[in-house]
Amino acid sequence: CIKRISTIQDAGFPIKVYGFLTEGYTENLKNIPFQIHETINREQSASKINKVLLFRSTIKRILKENKQNCIFYFFGFEIASIAYCLGCRNYIYEEADISATRANNNFIRRSLLSLDKQIIRKSKLTILTSAGFIEYLFNNQCPKNVILQPNKLSPYFYSEQKRIGIKKEFNTEHLTFGFVGAIRYPNTIMRFAQVIGSMFPQHELHFYGAATDHSYIDPIVNIHKNVFFHGPFRNPVDLPSIYENIDISIACYDTTSENVKIAEPNKLYESIYFETPLVVSSETFLARQVEKYDIGFCIDASNDDSISNFITQINISQLQHASKNMHAIAYKELVDSPKILIEYVA
Repeated sequence: CIKRISTIQDAGFPIKVYGFLTEGYTENLKNIPFQIHETINREQSASKINKVLLFRSTIKRILKENKQNCIFYFFGFEIASIAYCLGCRNYIYEEADISATRANNNFIRRSLLSLDKQIIRKSKLTILTSAGFIEYLFNNQCPKNVILQPNKLSPYFYSEQKRIGIKKEFNTEHLTFGFVGAIRYPNTIMRFAQVIGSMFPQHELHFYGAATDHSYIDPIVNIHKNVFFHGPFRNPVDLPSIYENIDISIACYDTTSENVKIAEPNKLYESIYFETPLVVSSETFLARQVEKYDIGFCIDASNDDSISNFITQINISQLQHASKNMHAIAYKELVDSPKILIEYVA
């Protein structure tokens, strides 16, 4: 959302930014190029009903305070659904995750998905960040007020950085795997780390990002000398130095989540930009993209043997082939273009 807010501000539109603050990752808020009008603290320990009531009362107040000559920009289903149910119809909606898929009850999930589609259709404009979302929600029959804006790199990379060249020579006797992002997914990402730590002492795995639950990662890092945790980083400033030290980017998200199966995470575009071969979970939209461009590997990351076999069978020609294919993709296809959104808003 920081990237999108900056785009709107840079285009000359006056903005007022409201945000709900949690105990999660906040490193990127330290040097944002805009002012936050109000931050609302949301206690992690609060019950679900209390969180909903906080959202409702706060959003109701914000809608009332800004009802004159204002277009609201809602990030996420939770905020958009409450505002919609409060009667707001003058809004732009951005959805980076299909949150409704997380509901365990089939009736509730179908009801939430129906509401989500209604919010999209009634919006002035909706931005979806994955073609997999359009396929899932609308069977590829995209409403006219929906645009696709994948999770590409920040426009920072247009002006501040030059794309690096082909990666260094790979050495399959010593490979450096890297996971870049919020650290979670114990059944896949942590499993990958456990396999490398216990079975492949000649290789390394490095974690870059915030860990809201250290019970996942601390035991692995403490036991295995070839698994490292570097903590939060500054996005996008630190990305070049991070990817310069990674041979293979791990993006094996847990496919027990329906949202994971259809999302197109920014790791795809980051890894391509820095020409770092990807390993992803099979049977996902991300895997289809990796196979389409022939830029990495698809495995069952919920299985130790699958991970072990993948690592054992990696060869230099595969890595060089993937990196070369990444290099062939024009960098402008990998960086977010602010013009697309502004053309619709203006």
